Amino acid sequence: MKLQTLWTGALLISGALADWDGYTDGELIDESYDSSPSFYPAPQGGRFSDYKWLSAYDRARDLVNDMTLVEKVNLTMGVGSGMGVCAGWTGSVPRLNITPKCLQDAPLGVRSADLVSVFPCGLATASTFNKQLFYDKHVAIGSEFKGKGIDVALGPVYGPMGVKAQGGRGWEGHGPDPYLEGIAAALGTVGLQSQGVVSCAKHLVGNEQEHYRFATDFEKRTMDYSHNVTESISVNIDDRSLHEIYLWPFAEAVKAGVTSVMCSYNRVNQSHACQNSYLLNYLLKEELGFQGFVVSDWNAVYSGVDSAIAGLDLDMPGEDNYFGSNLTMAALNGSLPIDRLDDMVTRFLAGLIYAGVHNPDGPNFHAGTFETYGQEFFGARAGPVIELNQHVDVRSDFSRFVSLKTATEGIVLLKNENNTLPLSKEKYNRIALLGRAASDDEQGTYCHRFGCGTGAMGTGYGSGAGQFSYFVTPKDGIGARLTKEKISWEYVPDNWNQASAMTSAEYSDAAIIVGTSASGEETFSLLGNYGDPNNLTLWHNAEELIKNVTTVNNNTILVLTAGMQIDLEPFIDNENVTAVIYSSYLGQDFGTALAAVLFGDVNPSGRLPFTIAKDTSHYIPVVKNVTIDEPQDNLYEAGIYVDYRYYDKHDLDVRYEFGYGLSYSNFTLSDLSLSVVEEFSETIEDDVDDYLPVFEYEDTDLSAEEARVPSGFTKIKGWVYPYIASNDTVKKGNYTYPPGYSTKQLSKPISKAGGAPGGNPHLWDVGYVINVKTTNEGPYDGAFVPQLYVSFPDDDEFDTPPVQLRGFDKVDLGVGRSAWSTFEVTRKDLSVWDTTTQEWRVLRGEYKFYVGSSSRKLDLVETVTI
Repeated sequence: MKLQTLWTGALLISGALADWDGYTDGELIDESYDSSPSFYPAPQGGRFSDYKWLSAYDRARDLVNDMTLVEKVNLTMGVGSGMGVCAGWTGSVPRLNITPKCLQDAPLGVRSADLVSVFPCGLATASTFNKQLFYDKHVAIGSEFKGKGIDVALGPVYGPMGVKAQGGRGWEGHGPDPYLEGIAAALGTVGLQSQGVVSCAKHLVGNEQEHYRFATDFEKRTMDYSHNVTESISVNIDDRSLHEIYLWPFAEAVKAGVTSVMCSYNRVNQSHACQNSYLLNYLLKEELGFQGFVVSDWNAVYSGVDSAIAGLDLDMPGEDNYFGSNLTMAALNGSLPIDRLDDMVTRFLAGLIYAGVHNPDGPNFHAGTFETYGQEFFGARAGPVIELNQHVDVRSDFSRFVSLKTATEGIVLLKNENNTLPLSKEKYNRIALLGRAASDDEQGTYCHRFGCGTGAMGTGYGSGAGQFSYFVTPKDGIGARLTKEKISWEYVPDNWNQASAMTSAEYSDAAIIVGTSASGEETFSLLGNYGDPNNLTLWHNAEELIKNVTTVNNNTILVLTAGMQIDLEPFIDNENVTAVIYSSYLGQDFGTALAAVLFGDVNPSGRLPFTIAKDTSHYIPVVKNVTIDEPQDNLYEAGIYVDYRYYDKHDLDVRYEFGYGLSYSNFTLSDLSLSVVEEFSETIEDDVDDYLPVFEYEDTDLSAEEARVPSGFTKIKGWVYPYIASNDTVKKGNYTYPPGYSTKQLSKPISKAGGAPGGNPHLWDVGYVINVKTTNEGPYDGAFVPQLYVSFPDDDEFDTPPVQLRGFDKVDLGVGRSAWSTFEVTRKDLSVWDTTTQEWRVLRGEYKFYVGSSSRKLDLVETVTI
């Protein structure tokens, strides 16, 4: 089967456009994206020669072979919002000792539970450029999920990648560079699942903004009914960009053994992500060889049979009833092949087994309440009174250590004129601490779950937020340290009546202004911002505060926090702004981490995981104010040229480039060397292995009588069940399947891009090894991040960015000490995606390997010709 015609827009777009005019009204520009191709059937899992997966599948298949039809269906769905203990709560099979399974947010820690940690967000973690922290943080998160009795952790996040500066949930992911995001995906998967918890990689794919992810939500939230939006936004992505940018981190997670993937709310090339057969059946399960289960985002399902045959395995939270009794009906009337249902259940159980999930006692908390006792079916206000929350404290010294270390290393020093920082008693006697964003929100710490708008931001808002057990604000952390150092200080929170702030600043040796901006999920409108922030300016009139304070204080230090980028241009060149530090949301230890960096207890080592532009019009904008009923997000216009790739291609001035970050110390790079391990052929020459034979399940009893509600069974109002009402409801008929529908399983991978979980194993063959030495010239101990970038050969068919990140390391050095970093460059690192042959290709010609401190400060270079 040839796939060279799929998503042909990739063949029509040679590079990025110099502007984003196509995004202004959300209209569809290129008719190549008016449909997504079909791919059937859903690949049966467990057909790779992978011992751990085969072992999990053997056990899962034995269980499935013992199940009745309704028992199988009961494991493909949630039982309804608020009906179980957790955000997601599956059915069960008591006869086989299969308990309901708990799915719970979020990527920052256990949401909606007490006595848990809130870790720095994904973007702040990416800013550390510290692989050990990528892993350790998710070990710590996994241990807390396990301690609460949770089976599936809904994270980490690799989509949104954050290609839009105004994307509301960009902070949940790890930034727009696929290589950096991919390293985080692999290490996060291994770390989380090491604790016996399923890692759910989300959201596949293209969920880069919040506006219009549902057809009607924007109108409901804003009460603006002037636009008749009838469909959720379609994110239109060309084939090459999908592989080289958006799918890359998911491939790394699959290779690392991720056992669950969540499909997103939006459509992809006009097809809803959770029923997009090309996305789920082909790209994820066939090409990437994903062996786990696909779960829908909450209420992202728009069909029953169509979603199931397109590759969806688990419908959450279930009250839409596209699965449930309707799926039972589909199996009985023949519209859903029973072997697809068998595979859905097997994938779910195999994923749990592979990850080592074992929670016989179930969760010890309730996501719907903090009350100790309440009715068993809390959401339905039914059942006997039981203990709902045991209030188990799952925090540990390791969790606190990792949280604080990630927060401190996630802080990026952008500007430090005249060695303003670090602070010390020797340099400063009196400091003014200013800004509403330095102290608690008016609604208290708990409001972070629903969205805070008036105070310090330790997390964004929405389902990706954490649940604070404590929160150290900047005022708490910095103020305590100023007091300890016996530096006189005053805090003025009022950003609007600025007379007091200016008076305080005028008589201080330095003024520290804390500014922030909030972003999150489109669950509501926060101060007029609907998930995606309306602009990139600081909140709470902070720009005016900076402007006025700098007229009376020539040593003004800015501490800035935001979900993504901030517009720095109104104040960054002000000569009286002497130091600027930036971070995304730092979690529970926000203020402690800030104080440690400001006072030099920790030498700043964070690096920007994105570019901060000089001109905000250069960012890919959020689609808003559409004039058509089906909004379009034409990401194919940017193609592979997102973030620094775009700025470098068009030679645009930027304020701070990707990978940028200052230190209190001086570091040098030297002694770059390159050795050849293997000279790559243009394409992978080895044939991929055939799949193992299709597994034949035992026959399932498809009599309607067996699927009816059992005699004497009492239903709970609101609970979703797999039972049908009566035999008379089973109607045989001719079901209209999508074009290209088939039930015949493949005997071998379609292309050499596949062949194993994550893709062809030869993609990770090492071809080149780069070594470089880093030296700390002083005057402080500290850490440095040497970064490897690769320039591809000029090629008439494949335009490529000037440089692309292909390695990074973090070295911690005392003054005068040196350390070596080694980068292994794989076949995939040097490949482009060929949309015609549907495989990865290593171009012929000259490759340049640069090592430097950022994407635009590349000190050393080695060249090879392939």
